[in-house]
Amino acid sequence: MEVKTGKVIAMASMPDYDPNVWEGGSILTEDWNRLQRFMENGTIREVYQPVEDYGKHPSSLVPLGSTIKPLTVLIGLNEKLFTTDTYYNDDGVFYYGKEGIHRRSIRNARGAVYGMMDPARAIEKSSNPFMAEMVGNALYMKYKGDEGVKVWDSYMKQFGLGVSTESGLHNELKGIIEYFNEAKSASVQSALVQASFGQQGRYTTLQLAQYAATLASRGKRMKPQFVNEIRDANGNLVQGFEPVVLNTIDFPDSYWEEIEQGMRRVKVTGFEGFPYPFLRKTGTSEQSVAGKIVDNAVFIAAAPADDPVLAVAVVVPEGGFGGQGAAPIVRKIFEAYDDEIGFYGKPKNPTKPAGASKSGSTTKAAGADNAESAE
Repeated sequence: MEVKTGKVIAMASMPDYDPNVWEGGSILTEDWNRLQRFMENGTIREVYQPVEDYGKHPSSLVPLGSTIKPLTVLIGLNEKLFTTDTYYNDDGVFYYGKEGIHRRSIRNARGAVYGMMDPARAIEKSSNPFMAEMVGNALYMKYKGDEGVKVWDSYMKQFGLGVSTESGLHNELKGIIEYFNEAKSASVQSALVQASFGQQGRYTTLQLAQYAATLASRGKRMKPQFVNEIRDANGNLVQGFEPVVLNTIDFPDSYWEEIEQGMRRVKVTGFEGFPYPFLRKTGTSEQSVAGKIVDNAVFIAAAPADDPVLAVAVVVPEGGFGGQGAAPIVRKIFEAYDDEIGFYGKPKNPTKPAGASKSGSTTKAAGADNAESAE
């Protein structure tokens, strides 16, 4: 999704199928039986595996995991829970809840201990204890009753998480919000702590792309748009394209700069030799499915970092760590965009003939189960 215009340059949901099977308005019975599991678009709604595998794997809608952390830090800064100069000692664990059976611990992936860190480093290292203690638990301490959850929800919606992207696509979900239920069934403290590192909401991949673009633009949430223009049979322009800003978020520049510092330094695989600095955040969302814990790979990014042009989100259910299972896909999308359209307005290695349109918005949106979803 283009950061400044909202144009969706590409959208894919895998496994895929050739929509030409519908040519003529009907479909062969054997094609229908073979392809119906692929026809739902997992980038905008929840799609499951075939009936015989139902419940054995995650759906296409997974928790966003650590990709929430740049926003978590923004919330902490804006709520004056800490400053850009605050340092926190990450000793690898944060405990919350009453002593005894209700005592719970939040730890880093692989038991890592990161030591002293400012907010930018907390994003870079993806510190769960920082997010849980400095934001989730601090919001619980700041507000009475469930007010903290409502405050959290307000921020989520401003960035497009838990509300419609306004794309106009048929049957698009608003995502699944879980922190209100957690507040009722467990506690407000648990809801905020768990939400702070990305475990209390499941959102579509298009929502994540819009969220990534909003971060990259420093607070302009753009309407995703799929059509560049509409012309009649005589070639006359019926409707042109106009970017639409859905809402803006006004934070001090220093807050945006802080999260961008962290996002520039996040370690990922598959980007060796990439010629541009870029903003990114990995996510590995844990999910209990069929009695086992699975890791879903989630990744958001925007490039170039100094003046973001394209924002990308990739979700791979059961894909492992986001920096490994999803990041290399983003690299390929960035390179394809740079080749055909160009981050700086000139195609780097176009396949289109000279003089052909290079700026139109194209869409590929076929059905999927839970293998991959990408914007």
